Amino acid sequence: MNVFEEIHHRLSSKTRIRSLFKDVHVEDLERIISRIQDVLQEKVEARNKVDEERQAKLESIEAVKQIMAERGISMDDLDNLEVAAPKRRRNVQKFTFEYQTEAGDTVQWDGSTTGRLPRDFQAYLDRTDKKRLDCVVEE
Repeated sequence: MNVFEEIHHRLSSKTRIRSLFKDVHVEDLERIISRIQDVLQEKVEARNKVDEERQAKLESIEAVKQIMAERGISMDDLDNLEVAAPKRRRNVQKFTFEYQTEAGDTVQWDGSTTGRLPRDFQAYLDRTDKKRLDCVVEE
């Protein structure tokens, strides 16, 4: 049992509270109770704030539903709207690149002008100060 569970267990019963505070002076007990009441007040205020935000959100939802009803729009119409719009695909042009490894071998690689490169190709570009498009093989 961790510390928080132990404290919760002790404070959840009047008898256990009495045994816990049997040697505590009244002034100290009043100070502890005052601090606990402050914490309780903070918790209540935080809960009230969350409840107000939730209520405002529900009112906004009801207002949107009312506008939708007035204009004859349903949730199905919104769902169908999303399906009707096709997803755009990126059109990435592919090329065949030719480069030389440090060992002197000539290598051809199929890829695009964006994205990561093979390590040997990147080393070749760094070594020769060329751009990717300079290595494109004309077909």
